[in-house]
Amino acid sequence: MHSRIAIALIICALVSSLPTTTAQQPASVTTIYVPVISANRIQPFGFETSTGALYNPAVYAQAGAMNANWVRLNTISWREAQPTPDSPINWNAPSFQQFEQEAQAASALGLQAMAIIDDHPSWATGNSSKICAAILDEYHDEFAAFVQAVVARYSQSPYFVRYWELGNEPDVDPSLLSGTEPFGCWGDKNDEYYGGERYGRMLRVVTPAIRTADPGAKVIFGGLLMDRPANTLPSHEGKPFNFLEGALRAGAAPFFDILAFHAYAVFYPALSNTDIDLTQGVWASRGGLTLGKVRFLRDVLQRYGVNKPIILNETGLRCWQPCGNLALHEQAQANHLIRSSMRAFANGVEAYIWYTLQGAGWQDSGLLDGNQQPRPAYTAMKVAIERLNEVRFPPQSFTGYGTGLEAYRFSGNNFALDVIWSVDATTRTITLPQSSFIAAYRRDGSPLTPAISGGNVTLNVGFENIYLKRIP
Repeated sequence: MHSRIAIALIICALVSSLPTTTAQQPASVTTIYVPVISANRIQPFGFETSTGALYNPAVYAQAGAMNANWVRLNTISWREAQPTPDSPINWNAPSFQQFEQEAQAASALGLQAMAIIDDHPSWATGNSSKICAAILDEYHDEFAAFVQAVVARYSQSPYFVRYWELGNEPDVDPSLLSGTEPFGCWGDKNDEYYGGERYGRMLRVVTPAIRTADPGAKVIFGGLLMDRPANTLPSHEGKPFNFLEGALRAGAAPFFDILAFHAYAVFYPALSNTDIDLTQGVWASRGGLTLGKVRFLRDVLQRYGVNKPIILNETGLRCWQPCGNLALHEQAQANHLIRSSMRAFANGVEAYIWYTLQGAGWQDSGLLDGNQQPRPAYTAMKVAIERLNEVRFPPQSFTGYGTGLEAYRFSGNNFALDVIWSVDATTRTITLPQSSFIAAYRRDGSPLTPAISGGNVTLNVGFENIYLKRIP
């Protein structure tokens, strides 16, 4: 067994015995501990791969070199495995064959697999015109039996899958889609809570079956698209922002362990050297794309007295087609990855998963190019993992370098690691005593040599981040 998997499973067993409430919290608050994410020096970075990509030799090699912790897999199809209500599970179905290869590749690489289960058969949804539709309440038991069998099979060697996500972007009404998309299904634009209550009812039936099959399993609330916050959608599209509240109203809080959300930004050439995470779209007034969504989710959870780990398990920077300037887009991807991930970590987000690893990816969002060679964003994530392997999470926002610079401080053993960038295209300088300086690195990992004068060192900081290792 890979050593990192062995350690992770031991930690899972230990942490699962911890109490779910603390003396400082009201009894109505439920805290779920996520062992692998919260464990010191376990990286929160990861990526998603499209079907079959992870065991492609070129992609597999790059995945191994990354040294990330997570891979998100979207392969398992209930529709394909049980085309009729009376048919036994077809473990030889193509989706299972692909999933097994992907899960074994992930295990061999020491990656924690996060597996999505969706694609519901029409006999369970009552909708033959859409491959994406909500499961009828009367078929929740059948879905639970299917999921229980899947978890029992794939939690074991040689797969070791412990994290199960029920649906992908469930807060989308399938009537707004063509019906072939690998997301949505549970939304209902005519419902005040957008179908969240029926999703919550499903969790109440299916999650106990998962825990019966594997008491150490973790159930992930299907990653929420959260396209727009309240009062920013046309009235005819309903209220998707109420989906999570609907699930909580249905009593789903004890029946998921981790809350996931998605956040995509879009690049245009005119946005070079622009902080797209903070400025783009309807979330800008709420603290930006990443933090606006985190704050929104925490507000909903708090109103219901619930405390859950939050992960960003699908994110990226798409290039609006036609891209116009791919080189500018690739630099913007790398900058966006560092900025959004540091903000996420500093605000308690416990995993950060990029879509996708393999290239060129959806609208050139891949960390690799079409030849499966590293783009700057791949290098940025790889270097971040290397640099952050020696520090503790989460970081803290650090304002000691003055205005015009954004910085996050990680604590190490007798040192600090600061991730710093200029908020705009202006290059700014930072000065610190030479006795405090240990090392500095560029975004690509190359050493950065400071100017030294009068017992001080001075570093230039531009829009691209640097890492500064120093005595606090």
